[in-house]
Amino acid sequence: MRFFIIIEDSKLKITKNLKIGALDAEADSELLKKCFVDNGNLKLLTNIDSPVSIILGRTGSGKSALIYKIEETASKSIKLDPNDISLRFLENSDIIQFFEELGINLDLFYRLLWRHVLTVELLKLRYEFKSEVDSRGFIEGIFNAFSRDPAKRKAIEYFNEWSDKFWLDTSEHLKEITKKLERDTKATIGTKFNGLDLSLDGAKKLSEETKSEIKQRASQVVNGLQIKKLNEMLDLLADHSFTDPQKKFFILIDQLDEDWASTNTRCHFIRALIEEIKTFRKIRQVKIIAALRKDLLDLVFDKTRDSGFQEEKYESYLLDIKRSPEDLAKLIELRINEVFKSQYTKEKVSFEHIFPKPRKGGGQTSLDFIIERSLRRPRDVLQFVNESFSIASERERVSWRSLVAAEAQYSTKRVKSLKEEWSDIYPSLEDTIEILRGLKSTFTRSLIKESRIEEVMMTLYEQKNSDPCTAIVQKYYDSKGAKESDVLATIFSCLYKIGALGVKVGATETFIWSYIDQSAISRGETRRSENLKVHKMLHRSLDIISEQHEIFEPENFD
Repeated sequence: MRFFIIIEDSKLKITKNLKIGALDAEADSELLKKCFVDNGNLKLLTNIDSPVSIILGRTGSGKSALIYKIEETASKSIKLDPNDISLRFLENSDIIQFFEELGINLDLFYRLLWRHVLTVELLKLRYEFKSEVDSRGFIEGIFNAFSRDPAKRKAIEYFNEWSDKFWLDTSEHLKEITKKLERDTKATIGTKFNGLDLSLDGAKKLSEETKSEIKQRASQVVNGLQIKKLNEMLDLLADHSFTDPQKKFFILIDQLDEDWASTNTRCHFIRALIEEIKTFRKIRQVKIIAALRKDLLDLVFDKTRDSGFQEEKYESYLLDIKRSPEDLAKLIELRINEVFKSQYTKEKVSFEHIFPKPRKGGGQTSLDFIIERSLRRPRDVLQFVNESFSIASERERVSWRSLVAAEAQYSTKRVKSLKEEWSDIYPSLEDTIEILRGLKSTFTRSLIKESRIEEVMMTLYEQKNSDPCTAIVQKYYDSKGAKESDVLATIFSCLYKIGALGVKVGATETFIWSYIDQSAISRGETRRSENLKVHKMLHRSLDIISEQHEIFEPENFD
């Protein structure tokens, strides 16, 4: 048995490897049960009358924790992991590669996949299918109830077609639907192209004339998918299977941020999911909830934007989770009390028992010191506290000296985490962020040495990726109309978006930050910014020169 507290002369002791929690919800379930801090988001998400269904937040903001709590508290819920849906199978499928090489839009196909998968999971949740016999009983009930209703005929046909497969795993359903797409494509192409190789290599070998004709015929297959049958199927489920207002059913989808498919496939598949989340709202007792990074959603909309796209239509479905300093303080307090709770006396241990009081002569509290070096995310403050415990191991308290030492380790990990978090959008961030190294914590453009700007720009110029900072640098050096001011504006817009920089747009304005205020700023706003400030989480790792009032005197640390 492991104890987190040692009682010695009525004093606490920080034991080796003490932590107030893991940095991801899956590994942190025990403490999450006892120390979850809800600021109203959980109630909003579990309200089936509310359209809010897509949890947005940066890495470590608590998206997975919300999914975990819904799963724990809801009586009827199921969690889907895209890693288990075999999307790699789709990407490697000959027929999918064939369609993509021809340039055929597969968005409708992806929506069909999601609608089928979500419907099957709902039926499993509602009727607890375990075998073909169970699913057949459901079909018979549907047929008896609606066989004479012409409006439900197509839905009944669809259920009949899949009745012997409803109990199969999700991956098997995807394979079956993909095989059907291939069969329908062969039938539509006809005998004229009998024996055509429906694969990536086959598509590449086609002449332009043949490719055009094949594309026209194959597009008919996608456009003729059974989406109408599925529309009627949702109406049938609403009328037959989900009619009890006392019963609520939740499908929860997490890990969409992970590398479960190529970026392009992920974006189209996530966009299809968002559209289906909206469509399933017609079943009143059902709610589909997905967790997604805000930057990934922006990427999804950018890559899948069509002529009729209107982003504001999605706003009522989005929940951008943000934590106040009070939320984070409560989280730390609860976890410290839980972890340090004596197995015998059950005495309450608070933050103040473990961490130092304000420095001599007054000033900042240690709690504020931790929170202002975070992006106001649970993972950040948990990581900082854990680093503090590591430095203060085998001592009774965390001193100011230990806290400042922990800041150095924490700062290094924050830079690494930012690079990983934003790698899809800013693959060159590791080089871009170096433009801040050695600057004063608050600076203007004129304080950045020309040699530093040139060094960063030359490094970016050599990169071959989709990073917007790389693109603007290449335009500058290739004489394509970009100025150095354009390069700096793009770089600072990037660093603002990731949370590394705060900006003051006007002399009388206050500094704004992406994680508190607006999530992004334009290059025009960046150009108007008179002062910029480096976030304190990066000071130690980037050798930032702190302002005089931020400097600690070592003799006051203990």
